[in-house]
Amino acid sequence: MNKDFFFKSLSIIFSLLICYIFIFIFYLINLEKNFEENFKIEETVTFYNKYFDRINHIRYRDKFRFEIKNDELIFNYFKKQEGKTILLQGDSWFKKLNNYESSQKIVLNNLKNFGKIINGGTSSYSPSLMHNQFMILENDYDIRPENVIIYIDQTDMGDELCRYKNLIQYDNEKKFVKVGTERYPYSQGVFNLHEKIYLSKIELSDVSKLKKTQYYINYKIKKALIRTSKKINSILFKHKSFTKKCTWKVIESYKSYLSLDDEKYLKKIIKNYFNYLNKKDYIDKIYVVTHPHKTQFMNNSQKVDISKIISNLEEDFSKIQHINFSEILRKKNFYNDFEKIWKQDSIHLTEEGYNIFLNELFFQIKHIE
Repeated sequence: MNKDFFFKSLSIIFSLLICYIFIFIFYLINLEKNFEENFKIEETVTFYNKYFDRINHIRYRDKFRFEIKNDELIFNYFKKQEGKTILLQGDSWFKKLNNYESSQKIVLNNLKNFGKIINGGTSSYSPSLMHNQFMILENDYDIRPENVIIYIDQTDMGDELCRYKNLIQYDNEKKFVKVGTERYPYSQGVFNLHEKIYLSKIELSDVSKLKKTQYYINYKIKKALIRTSKKINSILFKHKSFTKKCTWKVIESYKSYLSLDDEKYLKKIIKNYFNYLNKKDYIDKIYVVTHPHKTQFMNNSQKVDISKIISNLEEDFSKIQHINFSEILRKKNFYNDFEKIWKQDSIHLTEEGYNIFLNELFFQIKHIE
């Protein structure tokens, strides 16, 4: 009996060893392919690592893997001279300003009174992450803008409720501290900064390819174990947040239905940020911009509009002025063809449509002033 047990155990160990050797060889051969998305410069990895535990994610573009941009991963200047400062914050709607020279000219022409024009637009930045970003700009870069233009997108509802709700951290006095970075997340791309940094460190380490392969396998094993643990926790303790995948379908769903609890939570997050800005003595005016998506404007099934939530909060803050394009579009048709101003995703505008939007935005700001 003992002899049979010994040989069975030996057979299992030998089989596992053979499997491991095949796995090791496979990853060894494909190591470079698995490292294709890594950051290629050590200084860039160091910069990302600096903010890894301070904000959920920062900008990521392909060229940043090969060029040292550092500060531009958080914000960039359109103009940097002596004088007053204006800051633009938002998600990809304002980030795309960096892609269109024609749009930048509109910004520069309309903001001539400002010496410094700063764009903080970053993909999927909703109010909690803008709050976090503003704290970093103030504390790390001594940026104190007299004016702020904030774009709050319709998808910010999904971002706040699905992506960031369980990652926000407060101090003992329930004061906002940051939106943390999730370890070993289900999300990929910009939302998986943890993996990008970890694997980049492995690639840039001064060790042999054999060791790098073993480090990579160790990471994959740990990742699988932690994800399994999250799954078990979600089953045993009903913590859906442990395994919730914030797919685009989920993010979009909040435009069709928003529970009272979700709306209450959103108002709390937005009010926290507005209150934080409103108390800044150096800020004179805050313009909050909202714009409908194509499907919301033309589809009755998507009736939830972030504009309504902002409008209900606006009067509580003396420095805040809401520029509500949902209302403006109902009164004034300034787009040449509403059908043709959109990209295929029905969320972002084409360059031509975007420039029309910017011109109207600054017209509204001047009208308020």
